[in-house]
Amino acid sequence: MAFLRRSSSISFALIVLSCLIVLFLLYGKRDPLGNLESVRVVRILDGDTVELADGRVVRLIGIDTPEKGQPGADSATICNTTLVLGRTVRLEYGHERSDRYGRTLAYLYIDGRMVNREILNAGWAYCYFFQKNLKHGRELVQALDAAMDGHRGLWREPRPETADHYIGSNAGFRFHRPNCPSVADIRKDAIVVYTARDSAFYHGFSPCRNCAP
Repeated sequence: MAFLRRSSSISFALIVLSCLIVLFLLYGKRDPLGNLESVRVVRILDGDTVELADGRVVRLIGIDTPEKGQPGADSATICNTTLVLGRTVRLEYGHERSDRYGRTLAYLYIDGRMVNREILNAGWAYCYFFQKNLKHGRELVQALDAAMDGHRGLWREPRPETADHYIGSNAGFRFHRPNCPSVADIRKDAIVVYTARDSAFYHGFSPCRNCAP
């Protein structure tokens, strides 16, 4: 009987070991966040773009920082640099893995924190969404709202309105001045109107780069 019990224990252990081997082969380096890999950041290109040690350029999903030369651009770059330069980050991909420029699209994590959200929370980015990459949309908008309420970063000083109302698109998540040429391309059923610019930001819209509302 002792032999049978010992044999049963050995068989059970072998089954468990086999399952562990299968799981390792299937998931490799996968962690609880669902990331498939960890890579070191070797260069910061701007507030929302980094270069990895393997040569890939990563555009952070869901955020948009000011362009070079615009107010806040240098601070956004410094914020990104402080968070990830020289450090190993974990990548979580959205539905779309790359953009039209060949950049990898991803959420970055460092020490369990999402970098995309941290930059928003510091006040140095706007939300910037596409219909196919909305996985963490709610928490990113919440981070932006918290920065606005706390008057951090870009929201330290109130800025004058640039129009009496603004026009956004539910299909593109950008908002514009009424006279912006891009407004003509918005489907009528996708139009959203805001009487204040901050209202558009609070709802996760980002400013048009052409008319700069």
